[in-house]
Amino acid sequence: MLTIALQTLRTRFTLFIGTFIALSLGVALIAGTGQVLDATRKQDGPAAAGRYDAADAVVRAPQSYTVTFGSGDGAYDETRTGTRTHRLGEAAEVAGKVAAVDGVARVVVDRSVPAQLLDGADATSVSTARAWPGAELAPYRLRDGREPAGSGEVVLAPAPGAEAEARVGDRLALLTAQGREEVRVVGIATRTGPAAPEGAATAFLAEDALAELDPAPAEADALAVFAEPGVPAGTVADAIRAALPDSPLTVHTDAGKESGTAGANRAAALDEVATLLAIMALIGCFVSVFVVSGTFAFSIAQRRRELALLRTVGATPAQVTRMVTTEAALLGAAASAAGCLIGVQGSDGITAVLQHYGMAPADMEVPVSVPVLIISFVIGLAVALAGVFAASRRAARVRPAETLRESDTDTRVMTRGRWITGGLFLALAVLLLVQLPRAGDDGAVVISLVLTEILVIAMVAFAPLLVPPLVRVAAWPVAALTRFTGTLAADSARAAVRRTASCAAPILVTVAVAGSLVSMSNATSASAVNDERSHLRAGAVVESGTRIGVPEAGVRELGGLPGVRSAAPVGVTSGFLVGYNALIPSDVGAVDPGRLADSFELKAADGDLADLRGDTVAVSRTLSGQAGWKTGDEVSLRLSDTTALKLRVVAVLDASAGLPGALLPRDTLLKADPGLAAGRVYLALDEGADAARVAGGADAVAREYGAAAFDRESWLERSAADSEREGRILVLVLLGMALLYTGIAIANTLVMAAEQRASGVLLLRRLGATGGQVLRSVLWETLTVVVVGGILGIAAAGVTVLGMSRALDGAGGASFPVPWAEMGGVLGGCLLIAMIASLIPTVLQLRSTRTPRPAAVVPPPGPGLPTAPQDVEPSVHSRS
Repeated sequence: MLTIALQTLRTRFTLFIGTFIALSLGVALIAGTGQVLDATRKQDGPAAAGRYDAADAVVRAPQSYTVTFGSGDGAYDETRTGTRTHRLGEAAEVAGKVAAVDGVARVVVDRSVPAQLLDGADATSVSTARAWPGAELAPYRLRDGREPAGSGEVVLAPAPGAEAEARVGDRLALLTAQGREEVRVVGIATRTGPAAPEGAATAFLAEDALAELDPAPAEADALAVFAEPGVPAGTVADAIRAALPDSPLTVHTDAGKESGTAGANRAAALDEVATLLAIMALIGCFVSVFVVSGTFAFSIAQRRRELALLRTVGATPAQVTRMVTTEAALLGAAASAAGCLIGVQGSDGITAVLQHYGMAPADMEVPVSVPVLIISFVIGLAVALAGVFAASRRAARVRPAETLRESDTDTRVMTRGRWITGGLFLALAVLLLVQLPRAGDDGAVVISLVLTEILVIAMVAFAPLLVPPLVRVAAWPVAALTRFTGTLAADSARAAVRRTASCAAPILVTVAVAGSLVSMSNATSASAVNDERSHLRAGAVVESGTRIGVPEAGVRELGGLPGVRSAAPVGVTSGFLVGYNALIPSDVGAVDPGRLADSFELKAADGDLADLRGDTVAVSRTLSGQAGWKTGDEVSLRLSDTTALKLRVVAVLDASAGLPGALLPRDTLLKADPGLAAGRVYLALDEGADAARVAGGADAVAREYGAAAFDRESWLERSAADSEREGRILVLVLLGMALLYTGIAIANTLVMAAEQRASGVLLLRRLGATGGQVLRSVLWETLTVVVVGGILGIAAAGVTVLGMSRALDGAGGASFPVPWAEMGGVLGGCLLIAMIASLIPTVLQLRSTRTPRPAAVVPPPGPGLPTAPQDVEPSVHSRS
């Protein structure tokens, strides 16, 4: 059977071209996403030193921590590196001890504070201010101007390859957590040496001026140590460790001199990319299995007479099964190899898309991963064999008598396997629908996404039952308007049930998956926006446009504006909740519960928000469930700079209302993170105050601090637009590759269907149908198939949308718009692809069936001879 399989693939390659393309593209999608996913594990940031190149050793506080979960043999550790530098305390005292160590020439205390330079209302790229003595550590050298001599003077150091955003003599505003002050640029510095520094542009201030702006002047980022000439860095490091025997401080040389925050930030970003790619790969696998199995089943149906002929000449069912399986294995191997080659190139395209939307680092590289390619190859081969399994069993049941079969009418297309598969997945779909109202907001979204895929499987299994009645409904308007061609198209679609179902399947998958993902995005956005709308009392909101936030001086100015009853600042940082079995990432907010009550109507599902004072925390119900925190529990929280906080849970909030999931008293969080300023300020207005007028006055103040103010309705509209835009970007990235793949799969399936339709086209031509009538008949049949696939896809997505909407309403969430426009656009794209894929082969078939009319051989007319009669083909009269 191997010889027959090879000959079949060689001589009937057109029959398998659609399967080959569908499978190779599926493997390419898996290989491309897999390689990018693998690359995220290998890119932890630059290994070379950056900020402290010129120093011999660096003394710093620990920058990572380890948490142990479980006990005994089941215990495991989770280690995290801070995404912000963990500063060391009593820097001057420690520097004195280090300076006294033998072999140490001098010690430089390196301090920094988050800062932003404002040129008018526009923020520059500067994000950090440092003391000028620390400039030598990278090192930086003056290119123009002079060193800063006191307060109000600054030296700008642009990022590598960038031009300075100001010139010597320019006056700018320096924004820090301590407030705003006017400064003058007195110099421009550039980094020397081949290595790139950490971070973006830097502003260097005089040492005393920086100390005045530092909210914790006794602390420092690190101590940079310069060794005496001839003393190795390692020797100095060992001596420093010996001089600090009981200290938690660490001493590093070479590449270890860097804090690792850049790598930790990069790893965090890549973790999000990895999650996105994993979802994309799962969608690709889901679509691949359906398209490939459907294509194989269709190709077997097209070869029933050929297989019956093999049975007639003595082939046993087992031999037919082995032949079909061997064909699939050979085709799968070739297609998987081609898909791996395409995936190597496609990974660059996926990376480019992620970088374009800011979801991946700009310098991310994707090397060729042989293990990923091997896995992709094996998956492709497995998909081919799994896809042909059911088809091979049907092939084995072909009877020799079917050699005489001429009609394309399908009989007994609902096999036992279809009944079992459809019944199981339909029952599972009903079970999930019953569970939806109890799942809550987050659970409803996840269950609904899974429910769509389950419904798609059930509908594909029951397609032979669903297609005939749907074809009658879809074809009725066309048949009523055109009669001949429309009726012919409807009869053809109903007679060839398997062909219609195979062509409708990729359309069903495309519309259903697109509808469910867009609905999921809409539901998430609508739920968050409705949550904020129903709990926000503030008449105006000020949002910072810089990473610094609005300092306390700005909050006081905003609170003193006419019409403002109180100003509630909310500072936001990030961290990890130490849960019962894992570290849970979360935003952490610093709030004043008294002022917050004026701007929000927050209800506690358990506990009381009024008890939020001292070392306490209030968490949302979602985070409470994830971390296993309950009211009264003594818990641990790690900030992004690894600072550990021991807290007591005093409230579990019913809703987050647009606030961070974990809320701490402002004073408590500021002790742990002194540089934290308010990212947002919520303004509660006096009764009868004009919100628009107050927002205008607040905006004038906010602009002095790089922020902007909005009245309540404008803020909610902006919040909704931002949430919807983020969701759309996510859906675009998730669906982009999958929709491209399914679009080509639709074309492949319809091209294969055109080959089966070739005999019907020839018959119509012999009966006298014109080329236009044949084309219109094919056009109406294709339109019918697309409508059938669209109806099934919209039904699958519609059930999940309805279930999700009911679940969110029951959980206090929001109803959300059904994505009719998006699903209509996807369906329109499917229709365009289907029309092109159907009409082009039909036009080519019409050309091949066009035979010249034979000319009658008659003697030339002569005198007395009548003119010979001419054979005239009667015209075909039909209404179309």
